[in-house]
Amino acid sequence: MNDRFPPSLRDRIVGGLRAFFGGAAARLPSWTRLRFLVLFGAALAGSLLLVLLVVVGSAAWYTSRSQFCNSCHIMEPYYNSWKASSHKDVACIECHFAPGFGGKIRGKMLGLVQLAKYVTKSQGSRPAAEVPDASCLRSGCHETRLLSGKVQFHGIAFDHAPHLGEMRRGKKLRCTSCHSQIVQGMHMTVTATTCFLCHFKDQPFDEGLSACTRCHQIPAKEYDLGGGVKFTHELAYKKGVECANCHRDVIRGNGEVPRERCQVCHNREGDLARIKDHAFIHAKHVTEHAIDCLNCHLRIEHSFDKDKIAHSAADCAACHPNHHQEQIAMFEGLGGKTIPAHAGGMLVTRVGCQSCHRLKEVSATGSVLWKASAGVCAMCHEAAEVGKLQAYHAELRASLPVLEASLQRAAKAVAAAKLPTDREALLNKEIAAIGSDLSFLRIGNDIHNIHYAGKLNRALLERIAALCRTLKIAEPKVTLPPAIQQWK
Repeated sequence: MNDRFPPSLRDRIVGGLRAFFGGAAARLPSWTRLRFLVLFGAALAGSLLLVLLVVVGSAAWYTSRSQFCNSCHIMEPYYNSWKASSHKDVACIECHFAPGFGGKIRGKMLGLVQLAKYVTKSQGSRPAAEVPDASCLRSGCHETRLLSGKVQFHGIAFDHAPHLGEMRRGKKLRCTSCHSQIVQGMHMTVTATTCFLCHFKDQPFDEGLSACTRCHQIPAKEYDLGGGVKFTHELAYKKGVECANCHRDVIRGNGEVPRERCQVCHNREGDLARIKDHAFIHAKHVTEHAIDCLNCHLRIEHSFDKDKIAHSAADCAACHPNHHQEQIAMFEGLGGKTIPAHAGGMLVTRVGCQSCHRLKEVSATGSVLWKASAGVCAMCHEAAEVGKLQAYHAELRASLPVLEASLQRAAKAVAAAKLPTDREALLNKEIAAIGSDLSFLRIGNDIHNIHYAGKLNRALLERIAALCRTLKIAEPKVTLPPAIQQWK
């Protein structure tokens, strides 16, 4: 006992205790003494249990606070992201614990495991956590989301019901398949790159899931390309111009999964035995464990070059790659397969396209075309030569329908002749080659290299006539003009 008590008082207390637990208790009947000990033990156990419940309850309350999550430094970016998000008034456990008492118990047990790993410094650099769909769709949160119909996301109409209620590309999605658990500076926010991954991976451009009009409306803005040239997407749409003609470059990458990404989580022998079983892999990672798609897949970029219009105005090839390839080939004397190359005089003298295409013509839609004319030819050639050139050009153009009709008759004759397979294949190859050169003559326009075009035209006439003789059908009745005197 403490020496501050007077000796007499101390002696009284000690004596009283001895009398109670010793002599006094000894004088009690045995059953009374047993009852006393049981009650005393129960009171002591009840007191300890009460203290334990208070401690456990206080610990449960304290560890359920979102601020407790920030006790571990690895949680700092997640905590800061949550604190700045629209979910800042929703406690972390409301999302990360499944609804119900069982969900809370399981969540607490997993939390203790994470805490033990943190204390023992055996945790990874990125903590693992999931958000069950039931947490998102619980009463008071987003329970009506699947019934709310289409919502707007960056101007795009999106419906939750088919994405969560149906299989998408053979996969069962979760809420967190699109709503990433953490985005830099945000929390539980839709990552558009996940949309791109699902809609563009292994999909042909502008078809099926990747169809542009699934998300985009036809732009109404009119673009001024300079030089009086106006462009609208509505005009391109009416003319049947495909989006891919100008915008194929807006999608970059294919969302591959490098094997080394799998080894970040799976390092045991046999873990990757079913890596090519896509249905199994996605069921385990997406459906069962809500792993972020971009943990495995490389990003697919989908963006528009804001300077594309400026580039297009400065360079026609930005939107029209090889748009005049046949005309250029004719100009250079390289396109025909029947005769050898023959460079034209305009190429040798370095005449450019703009030298002849100087006549401005505005179409009904407002588009500006730059056309050539006989008047432009007369700036370099004598008037008599221009007249002969026009007549020669007209005769060559008039011969093309006759030659094409004869070639079609030859093709039908081959199909009806029931020739041996090798013989039929040889004749069809000849017909295809002639047809290719006739198409080149029509599109390339002989006026770009009149000597080369005339020579090719005569050579094709001879080949078609020989083919008709072989098949014993009428030869084409075409009389071509004599060749124009070669330039020197």
